[in-house]
Amino acid sequence: MPWPMVHFAISEMLFDGNPTPDLLLGSIAPDAVHVRGQISREEKGATHLVRNGLLPDKVRIVRQFIAYSSMRPEPAWKDFVLGYFSHIYTDVSWTNTLYADFERECAGAEAGAGEGNLRRIYNEEVSQIEFEIQRTRDARIMLERLSTATGFALKPLVTREEVVAYGRQKSEWLNDPSQEPRIQPIYFTVQKVNSFIKETAAEMKELFLA
Repeated sequence: MPWPMVHFAISEMLFDGNPTPDLLLGSIAPDAVHVRGQISREEKGATHLVRNGLLPDKVRIVRQFIAYSSMRPEPAWKDFVLGYFSHIYTDVSWTNTLYADFERECAGAEAGAGEGNLRRIYNEEVSQIEFEIQRTRDARIMLERLSTATGFALKPLVTREEVVAYGRQKSEWLNDPSQEPRIQPIYFTVQKVNSFIKETAAEMKELFLA
């Protein structure tokens, strides 16, 4: 699925260039399950509303967003919830578009490539895109805001401690230049990913903020 900078860029567009700290933290919160260490596919699926191996549809995502958003009145809570469910929506859209194209194109170009090789290529390319996005947006401000987020538990999915710890981990990774693969992406180009960000943010504005 897309990595943090894609989620941050969509958050930025949702709030017209002024994302709040808890919107940014919420936008990566479903992946906070990784701070538990070795996790099962089912554990990660649970935080992303997966049922019987199937990703949620848009109707279910919006319904859950409305239900959680109404639980507390604080603006920070509502921003966090919006970020959380925007993450899931983004993952579903990415899976059905850019990732589906990648699997088809890469499998054809890398005849005989196994799942491990596809995963390696994917990780290298999306790592590179993380740094490309940072260079085209004011990532420094977004990461500074992320560090000030309150964070919340979204029961029974993730705890506040997990969410805050994961935000810290991702900030450290993004601030480490040695993590950049320094490759030229073939399947996840800047143009493709920026188009995806723009289109997905526009869709979510209609669904979540109209």
